[in-house]
Amino acid sequence: MRPNVRNLVNIVPLKNFRSAETKKTTGSTGHRIPTALSSYDRTKEISCNPYFRGGISRWVWRFYMYRITAPACWFIALTCVFILYGTTSIDLYIFIPLMYSFGIWFIAWLIAMFLPPKAHLDYQMPRRVAKNASVPVRITLTSSVKSPMVDLVVIPMRLPPSIEAIPLTGARIDLLEPHEEKTVSLSFVCHFRGVYRLKGFRLETAFPLGLLRAYSAYWNEVDILVFPTFQSLSFIDLPTGKRYQPGGVALASKLGESTEYIGDRDYRDGDNVRDIDWKATARLMRPIVREYREEYFYRVGVIQDTFVPKGDHAREDDFESAISICAAVSDYMAREEYIVDLFAAGPNLYHLSAGRNLAFQDQILDILACLEPAKSEPFKIIEPELLESLSQLTTVICVMLDWDEVRRAFVDRIREVSAVKVVIVRDAPCTLDPTSSAADLSLTIVSKQVFAGGVTRL
Repeated sequence: MRPNVRNLVNIVPLKNFRSAETKKTTGSTGHRIPTALSSYDRTKEISCNPYFRGGISRWVWRFYMYRITAPACWFIALTCVFILYGTTSIDLYIFIPLMYSFGIWFIAWLIAMFLPPKAHLDYQMPRRVAKNASVPVRITLTSSVKSPMVDLVVIPMRLPPSIEAIPLTGARIDLLEPHEEKTVSLSFVCHFRGVYRLKGFRLETAFPLGLLRAYSAYWNEVDILVFPTFQSLSFIDLPTGKRYQPGGVALASKLGESTEYIGDRDYRDGDNVRDIDWKATARLMRPIVREYREEYFYRVGVIQDTFVPKGDHAREDDFESAISICAAVSDYMAREEYIVDLFAAGPNLYHLSAGRNLAFQDQILDILACLEPAKSEPFKIIEPELLESLSQLTTVICVMLDWDEVRRAFVDRIREVSAVKVVIVRDAPCTLDPTSSAADLSLTIVSKQVFAGGVTRL
């Protein structure tokens, strides 16, 4: 049966990608949560927390995080003291402060439940962002009440744990007059690549008592795609020469291209009249046309290795580095105006033909952003699709996570038809020594130290 292949010419809708939220937070596929993200502040989605699994525990967590202020924690302790002594003593002077504290809590609850701040909220932010980059968000608030609102805070709600809001306390607005419009700014930092869904924002205030927050939730779900960061390459040593492609540059684009003049010949039906050589026609007294030959050009295949054994955290780190290397290679090919065929197998097999205005670099990053590790060797899935295009590929660049018998045999089969360059992204020693496989194999090994120092040449 033919594998599930996604031939991407246009940008794939985000709904076709499986969200990476659960995978990245629960550790179900071995991805670890960084220490800085392991604490769930009140901007986070509690359903992703592995410890708060029950409905009651989640409600208590939301009430404490969303409603209770810092001064309220001290007042709770004071109320508990009043309860301890007021319920065990008949002394009137102890009982009165207890009733006053209950009255204050009751008034604070009424204000929080029935007098939330009301405004029209709209926000703008990029839908495609880079991993670990600060993403600005502009939020516009328009008051919809007839009285001024004081001490407002706009804060994101139910963020995935891998997305961090800056500042964590939200954006403050000291005063919002009736029907006034104000704009505030926040930032997001996305620590993992993938597709994430932002649920919305809360507009809250602790005015006037400062014990319980009154808030209004604004649900406006937006999907954002986080693509891998990479350093631009200045040079790639490609072991190849030019190979003619059937149809020539017409398969790619005419923008910025030129054709090579090879001579004149007699006019034939169907020739373009713009190609008529009028001087030769007048001299020979018969229609003569100029004949051109289309250019040769490079068409490069890029294969991404995705096999990560379950629980192998070192291979997971290598996989993320390899994704960045693959993105850098594709970026270099796009800048050099090569045709790029990207092959990658995660849950699905992806095959994208891009370059020379057939597609944009963004499409390659879209695939790499959501590419998941494979739990079995992906080359049996990639090879049938690759063989259909291999005769047209000038060079094949293989971004590998290891060098073993399976990968060596796969590369040897490709080398029978096309030139191959192998980039091994691995910090630990390879299963087999790649330098002894073939003397003429173009090979580059990228260790963790080399990757951290910046890779500009391959």
